[in-house]
Amino acid sequence: MKKIIKKSILCFGIVASFLSAVYSQESPVLEKLQTEVSNLIHLAKFSVVTISAKTSHCYTIENDTGILSLFRESRKAKKDNLWKVGSGIIYDSNGYIITRSSYLADFEAIEVKLYNNQKYEAEYIGTDEKTGLALLKITADLVEPPKMGDSDELSLYSLVMVLGNSMGISPFASFGLISGYTPEDILILSAPINPGNIGGPVFNLKGEIVGIVTAQLVTDVSFSGPAFMDYSHQNSLALPINQICQIIDKIIKMNDEDKGWLGIELYPDSLKKNKIVLKSVIPGSPADRVGLKKGDQLLKYNEIDLNNNEHTGKLIEETKPGTSVSLNFIRDNRSLNVFPCLDKKWPESFNPRKPQSLSPIPLNQNDAASVQFPVIFSPSKFRQLNSRMIQMENEIRNLKIQLQKHQ
Repeated sequence: MKKIIKKSILCFGIVASFLSAVYSQESPVLEKLQTEVSNLIHLAKFSVVTISAKTSHCYTIENDTGILSLFRESRKAKKDNLWKVGSGIIYDSNGYIITRSSYLADFEAIEVKLYNNQKYEAEYIGTDEKTGLALLKITADLVEPPKMGDSDELSLYSLVMVLGNSMGISPFASFGLISGYTPEDILILSAPINPGNIGGPVFNLKGEIVGIVTAQLVTDVSFSGPAFMDYSHQNSLALPINQICQIIDKIIKMNDEDKGWLGIELYPDSLKKNKIVLKSVIPGSPADRVGLKKGDQLLKYNEIDLNNNEHTGKLIEETKPGTSVSLNFIRDNRSLNVFPCLDKKWPESFNPRKPQSLSPIPLNQNDAASVQFPVIFSPSKFRQLNSRMIQMENEIRNLKIQLQKHQ
């Protein structure tokens, strides 16, 4: 028995010595990790911005209350200003900023706040409708874009950091893993995404941007007592930065080039017949607005004889957007003339008009979509609302009975 006790004491002493040694080594390691995490956030925060979009909210209120409101309508229209607040990222030193179009639906004004709390009015450039990314521009002396990473080098289960503005805190940081990819190569993150963080950047551990958060994933919603508990904010989608750069660079290039656009497509082999013939007219384009149709034969552009398709395209692109031009063409053996006002040339999926509704994320999965946070009531609040609803149902039922008696 004594031998067993001695062995136990000896083993306990060895374990205690080991734990003591580990603890003494762990403390500086954890402190170093804390310092590196703080440095990473401070390094990346300069490129994160807060997006505030002003909108108007129109609604009506009932002047009558109680039972009288069931028999007559007396309403008053009211209008309030609302601000949608979200996250964005500085793209380059020229003041271009990327965010999500969902924050900008029906905007009247857009304000961008930098890390140093300086505020700037933003110009809306437009939205890439395939991804829902919106491009803004501000005029500021000093802006600090992030270091660009290579999203193709990201491996599965890489540790990443998400920054943004949530609940008025900027930068609001969270960490997670890259847990997978959608069929469209969009990143699936297992990282907490709080309200306002969508549109915020995703960084690797080097402080390089590797993606932008674009949506949350729908997960199971369970019913617990009087409230729906939604845990979907633990998973999200992020567009890889390599794909973002291809889209945004093309938009910026076309914005700077300022080329004209008519909205027509020509038959490639029409010159074999010594004709320049329209193959199609894009709906809503300048050509469509003046009535050009498929099969029309173009003759002159601003009194210049058209020689071939390339010559026609070059003349259109060299004309400044907003300029009205003269087009001579033949339709049904009749010579006609129209004066379209050219629009600006943009990439195919780009829309320069302000968003009117939320832009969906292109997913081919039935279990993934963008979601809104549910309203969660406390048990006492739920009982009050439920009691009031039952009372109103009883009042309506009694009114129906009285009406039936008088019929």
